[in-house]
Amino acid sequence: FIAQPALTRSLQKLERVLGVELLRRLPRGVVATEAGETVYRHANLVLKEISTIKADVSLLGKGITGNLKMGVGALFAQHIVDDVIWQLATSQSELNMEITVGTFEGLLNDLVEGTLDVLFTNLPAVEMPDYLIVEPLGELTAVFVTNKDHPLAQKELCELKDLETARWVIVDQPHSMEMFKQFFLSRGMATPVNLLRTNSLGLITSILKKGGFVSILPRHLVRESFMHGGLVELKVETPMITRKFGLMYREDIAGRAAMQPFLSGMRNACINIKSG
Repeated sequence: FIAQPALTRSLQKLERVLGVELLRRLPRGVVATEAGETVYRHANLVLKEISTIKADVSLLGKGITGNLKMGVGALFAQHIVDDVIWQLATSQSELNMEITVGTFEGLLNDLVEGTLDVLFTNLPAVEMPDYLIVEPLGELTAVFVTNKDHPLAQKELCELKDLETARWVIVDQPHSMEMFKQFFLSRGMATPVNLLRTNSLGLITSILKKGGFVSILPRHLVRESFMHGGLVELKVETPMITRKFGLMYREDIAGRAAMQPFLSGMRNACINIKSG
């Protein structure tokens, strides 16, 4: 607990050091200025880092030398990253790992807020904060997918107008939706309106298998379903869609020892994919 006079003096001293007003007193109370909001955000990051330091130091006494919080894009939870995490978990017993699987937007927010240390995810063409390091490691290919009994699956080559009128089930993420819209708009076509949207990749695959729907998904996600699950890749009169994927992490913790095994593992895994 800090007494009000002492708190006021501390804030005034901080304002003098920074040369800006952090709080503005209004008739209805005190509100933070834009500078105050910025200071608050950075202070939260500092407090989170202090908590991480305390946790790491505590773990040292137990023979564990690192604590790493990783975010993994849902597209990769069972591809590339699962092998790396298994290898680390079995060979680096001193490394304490926490893995969160989610959408790009949610993971990016957690990285910015300091809740996560590093991401392995797709890398949309969006503006990133300067303090984030973005390390592309490869490209994934997105393909048009449907049930083997769908009328479009019987065509040797699908025309774009076939896709425009199809019933779609797609990933409900802002950047994915934007990519979907731009695919059609850039070709002078209307965006399909018969859309079923969900953030569950498992649900999308299940609905595709039941029939009647088309989707666009990374090829690696549905490769097994092509062979055993009754799904097929549509042949379309347009170039395949590619998207970059890779690592993202904050510049201030890039050198942490606990980060290195994961970063190295992911880089090596992606090199093997390219050369394989």
